[in-house]
Amino acid sequence: MDIQQIKNFLILCDTLNYRKAAGQINIVQPALSRQIQLLEGEIGALLFNRSKRTVTLTEAGVFFRKEADRILQDLDKTITRTAQIHHGEAGEVRITHASSAMNTVVPSFLVKVKNKWPNLKTIAQETSNFEQIEMLLTRKADIGVAPNIMLPPEMNSKTLYRENYVLILPSGHPLAKAKTVDLAVLKNETFILPQVSTGVGYVEAILQICQGFGFKPNVAHESAHAMGVLRLVEAGLGISIEPVSSVRGADMNIRLIELKNIPQKAAMVLFWLREREEELSRFIEMF
Repeated sequence: MDIQQIKNFLILCDTLNYRKAAGQINIVQPALSRQIQLLEGEIGALLFNRSKRTVTLTEAGVFFRKEADRILQDLDKTITRTAQIHHGEAGEVRITHASSAMNTVVPSFLVKVKNKWPNLKTIAQETSNFEQIEMLLTRKADIGVAPNIMLPPEMNSKTLYRENYVLILPSGHPLAKAKTVDLAVLKNETFILPQVSTGVGYVEAILQICQGFGFKPNVAHESAHAMGVLRLVEAGLGISIEPVSSVRGADMNIRLIELKNIPQKAAMVLFWLREREEELSRFIEMF
């Protein structure tokens, strides 16, 4: 089995016609038929159902097509990145981040990268904790930055900083003029938080704060992004708790009370795949 065989198999998958596929590949039809037969023999599975009129993929063929396409894409990425490393760091680095990280560490990282490698493209994408993990596992991103994230064993991390949480209230809330708040009085309030399933680790930390004051928050609205949370609070639809950095620079009709006296802190975490640590070390060291 070689790369060209796999590419020819994928062309036949697209056309489901030996004559058309052979024409695209620029070989005679019997040669393509022989290649596919050899491929099936090597794999030990029938990849196509053949009749006089139609060619269709078998269940095994559908699976092999998906995996073969992924393998060729990974190979192309590997070849491209190898050349980039040899020729001076052209290419791209992809970072996923929480909204609060864009208010703190992400911009300075992007500036450092631009200054050191002017030809390197940087892609920064704001998304939920859950989606960040998925993107790193599938290699759609290189590094992630998120608060209080719970990571799978395939990943390594380092804590960049810890900060206080802040209580976010509508400006007309009865507690808006208070300087400090006993959080126990919030037990009957309506909360706006991310979904537990998407805010992996982050939401659990906020739930732990509330439970420490004897109540479970009544979550009536959910938003994965800090700006969405702030807008909902401003509209009077509830209250929320966020890291201080999430509200930095927010010019909105809301009241912020920093929670300095609780033990829980928001820990901003940089994380990456363990197996890529050496490859990504020059970026990790920039944080």
